[in-house]
Amino acid sequence: MTKSTKARNHNSSKFQDVLDEITPLEMEQTKVKMQIAARIEDFMKARNWSKSQFAANVGKNPSEITKWLSGTQNFTIDVLTQIASTFGIELAALLGGKQIQVIYRKEIFVKSMGVSNSIQLTTPYDEGIDVYEASLLKSQGMKSTHP
Repeated sequence: MTKSTKARNHNSSKFQDVLDEITPLEMEQTKVKMQIAARIEDFMKARNWSKSQFAANVGKNPSEITKWLSGTQNFTIDVLTQIASTFGIELAALLGGKQIQVIYRKEIFVKSMGVSNSIQLTTPYDEGIDVYEASLLKSQGMKSTHP
């Protein structure tokens, strides 16, 4: 007898009744818990840590890590901060916050313009924008696309 691991569709009125009782807020809470669990597991895999190794690094029992990875744990901010600190990441990265990804960076020059509230950023390509989005291209005789 072979065991099938393929997902099957079930049409059960009792199962549908249970799903109908779940509020949108409860669905979102469950989704977030599962995403955090998946992020923790991703960071563990990136460091080649087993549950035991991660537990030792975070100062918890392996059984606690199993609960965390189940996707049902209601984390406190303190625990999430401890986990992020163990991985050496910002809390936002653990929560899956959007991060700015730098694909290519050669060098950036920051020059003071002598005006207290203006900073000019230029690249090796002589294009730049000050931090208030005023175009610096005008000084080069080019038209700006910024308002």
